[in-house]
Amino acid sequence: MAISTDVTGGFTEEQRAIAELAFELGRKYADRDFDDHEASMSQWADLAESGLTGLGLPEEFGGGGGMLELCIAAERLGAGGYPAAKLIISTAVCGQILSRNGSAEQRERWLPSIASGQTKFCFALTEPGAGSNSNKLQTSARRVDGGWKISGEKTFISAIESSDAMVLVTQTPGYGGLSVFAFEHLDQPGITTQRVNVVAPAFEWQWSVFFDDLILPDEALIGEAGKGHRALFDGLNPERLIVASQCVGIGRWSLERGVKYAKDRIVFDVPIGAHQAVQHPLAEAYIQLEGAWALTQNACKLYDTGSQAGVESNIAKIAAVDAGFFATDKALQCFGGSGFTADTAMLQRFIYMRVMKTVPVARELGLNHVATAALGLPRSY
Repeated sequence: MAISTDVTGGFTEEQRAIAELAFELGRKYADRDFDDHEASMSQWADLAESGLTGLGLPEEFGGGGGMLELCIAAERLGAGGYPAAKLIISTAVCGQILSRNGSAEQRERWLPSIASGQTKFCFALTEPGAGSNSNKLQTSARRVDGGWKISGEKTFISAIESSDAMVLVTQTPGYGGLSVFAFEHLDQPGITTQRVNVVAPAFEWQWSVFFDDLILPDEALIGEAGKGHRALFDGLNPERLIVASQCVGIGRWSLERGVKYAKDRIVFDVPIGAHQAVQHPLAEAYIQLEGAWALTQNACKLYDTGSQAGVESNIAKIAAVDAGFFATDKALQCFGGSGFTADTAMLQRFIYMRVMKTVPVARELGLNHVATAALGLPRSY
């Protein structure tokens, strides 16, 4: 049985081709560390050349397929051993925000270069004082002649160092709500950055970003001022789906190695995999991964019909992160002390999967959404 490769039952011929190509591009970099940024950028160039950076974007702008195809690629990259973090922010989040909410001019300007991988976006939402409560954002966009003046601070913003453009979420005093902007030239006057010292393995660096009267033109505004909530969630739900897919893939990569080690490791004259104490956790991990992948595919199909798929996306993210973490933990345990050596790369995957329980949305907030939106329970916030 090939845990990481034989998962294409029910796929179309095109989907199988995407799956096989993505798996090879994950496997190509599987021996590189997750915080090897040179490897991440080299893989991104491979993804762009292969056309995978345009998945989920409209065909008329150089894209192809839907959210399901994008998530198949994300899952297979993880199963191959090296996920592509930039697919989450640039293609899934910013690409979907612009695709569903951008003007004709914005779509024409941005989507072809996102699809080709030429333009890499970062996404600025999180703030030090607001946490996950977007209603409490303090970064503001104030109307001035010919544009907008931006002031405030964002933090834990991924990959500014390797990005060409940004989607920015702000409050809009006088307009009653959030506004969303897209712009390039991240080194222009009015923007300063400071790297956040994150010690967990990460494909991209994290940054605090300070806006000091940054001036953006009118054409940077996506949609209407003060009505950016819809655009925001058109990006956040795909983020949950592609993270879910990535976590299933990493879980499969880990499980396959745990199973192989359990077959090969002989103690007291028998493979350790012959013992139920080893077998059962691995079997449970396999079952959880299969269930999480089914939930993720279901949510992708719903999103591709035009729905935001908010409940389904949160369910998929929670289930997939739990399944991926469980699989990585049980695989790590199979290795014993060897699992904590650099040669196996198991500990790095374990730490990364633990991070995914907290970001890009905390598990508890996902459960809150399921409780209130799906079960009708009263809100506590």
